[in-house]
Amino acid sequence: MTLKDIILQEFKDEMETSIRIFEAVTDDIFDFTPHEKSKTLAELVNHMTEIPSWVAGVLGASELDWMKYTPPAKITNATDLVATYKSNVETAIKAFDTITNEDLNAEWTMKKGDFIFFTLSKYAVLRKLIINHTIHHRAQVGLYLRLNNISVPASYVSSADENLFG
Repeated sequence: MTLKDIILQEFKDEMETSIRIFEAVTDDIFDFTPHEKSKTLAELVNHMTEIPSWVAGVLGASELDWMKYTPPAKITNATDLVATYKSNVETAIKAFDTITNEDLNAEWTMKKGDFIFFTLSKYAVLRKLIINHTIHHRAQVGLYLRLNNISVPASYVSSADENLFG
């Protein structure tokens, strides 16, 4: 397997797991927040839905300047959440068609105006900003589900509510 094949497969696997979690979300908990300092579920899943949409920008450019970024329209229900996320994931997967293994070694910078957050290889950005970031927030969504007595789908092998071993 090439480096491109490895990161693409990991991306697909983790996004599919996130879809399973999103499919458990219900409209009635969109305004739920576990703490006054926490995001509402709607804010959290809207943020998560954006993450795969950044892949094309990572693979097709050398930087992202948040001063020039226009956020997408807000999602307000569970049906649109799943559909939008799936669409963003499919677009991200297609973006991999245009790159080579060498492209993954090119540097990419995240900044806001003159402030640079980091400069990493595109491969590292896919791991850190896209995949790991998604996993982090997916765990938060699982907690929101649990706190609302909604069954939490298994992420890898099992959860308290679902055992993929059968």
